[in-house]
Amino acid sequence: MHHIPDQIALRLGYLNILQGIINRLAGSASTMKAGNVAVMTALLACSLGERVQFHWALFIVPGALFMVFHAYFLQQERAFIALYNHAADQPLAETLGLRIDVARLSRMREPLWTVLCRPAVLAFHSALVAACIVIVLAARGQC
Repeated sequence: MHHIPDQIALRLGYLNILQGIINRLAGSASTMKAGNVAVMTALLACSLGERVQFHWALFIVPGALFMVFHAYFLQQERAFIALYNHAADQPLAETLGLRIDVARLSRMREPLWTVLCRPAVLAFHSALVAACIVIVLAARGQC
């Protein structure tokens, strides 16, 4: 049996590991948003040249890919937050396993479709793609 100060140190170490994972996942989700803006801007610049054959639908595929990756990282982040909260809520007298329980993590994970429909994902990426398409069509006099 471990002493309470040892349990506190172990718990804090475990929670710090989980917090590091959460921070990396949050950073990855933000990178997906920034990456989408960069790619859409580059596509927009390429599409507005003179005599360029560029169909407006070419914005949809990269926008959808960035949206799915953003949702994936957000899904993982939220699952690790739930795992963190579960570990933090346990009484200190209870000994926690210091491994990341994949089965528990899977149970805590939201379906990807649910995360895709969150405003932070759907509204951002669809608005960005729609804005690029409107700009291209307006520049060509088709809007």
